[in-house]
Amino acid sequence: MQLNDHWRKIVKTMIFAFLCTEMQTTYTHRDLTAKRLGLAEMEAIAAATGEDRFQAKMRAPYHASIRLLAQERDYFGKGHICSGALVAPSVVLTVSSCIFSHVKKSYYHPSELRVLLGNPQRFAPHEQGLAFGITHIYQPPKDLALAILMLDKDVPLDHELIQPVGLPSPGETSVLDAESSNSLQISTWGYDGEIRELHDLITLNATHTACHQQQATQSQSPRICVQAEVTSSSLGQKLYMDAGATLTEQDRLLGLRSSDGGFEDVASHVEWILAQIGDGGNQNSSIWGILGFLVFTGYVLTVSRKSFST
Repeated sequence: MQLNDHWRKIVKTMIFAFLCTEMQTTYTHRDLTAKRLGLAEMEAIAAATGEDRFQAKMRAPYHASIRLLAQERDYFGKGHICSGALVAPSVVLTVSSCIFSHVKKSYYHPSELRVLLGNPQRFAPHEQGLAFGITHIYQPPKDLALAILMLDKDVPLDHELIQPVGLPSPGETSVLDAESSNSLQISTWGYDGEIRELHDLITLNATHTACHQQQATQSQSPRICVQAEVTSSSLGQKLYMDAGATLTEQDRLLGLRSSDGGFEDVASHVEWILAQIGDGGNQNSSIWGILGFLVFTGYVLTVSRKSFST
């Protein structure tokens, strides 16, 4: 009977672990979200104009929201901590500071994070938006500053609202080396001049500027410095952008915003990124989930053997 009891515990534990890996975030606070955003009023405006408010605002189909799962369970959007960029079917890039917890003084475990794509409003899930777990995080070498998040499944290639953004080619120069650059755009959430959370993902034109000495010396990796053209009076005089906000030029990812205001130069990271992600598909990501499950199973069996011996 004792042997059977132990095997029952093992089977129950393995079943529980499997279910945990398969669970997706669910959102049960839609009414709270609607109250915060005034969605009924927005729906009325959309109906009057005949325009899908989400489709019209999804100008950056690669833009990702990186969220803490524990906070996201309270209501949709609460867990948002950073932005990022989808660069392959199961690969999201962000700045490494985004995935560091200053409370715990350590990096977040992949199971603590979720990535949302296809949601141009931070506090309102779109019917075509997708949520992803993270199977593995690649930390950058000391001289680099971007982190790679491997998603638990691929984004469908034919998705209407979500598409990867291109990376610079290996050895390609970035806007850092250009005398002038056209069509620079920043996409971000964040805060307006009165420190109010931005509900909508916004896309701004930008111009290349020289980096301040402090920005240039705070990081060992190359930086791109730009000035956003804030034209909306509703944002006030200032815009406080997300860490991980994307800087693009003609569907090519140039930079991701660091916490000090500069943009980390993606071109200087490309060779390292490509070496980690392979073809960017889920088979490169899911192997980490399999290995993690095997390690956990081995741990359960080891504990069980010790209990038998006692």
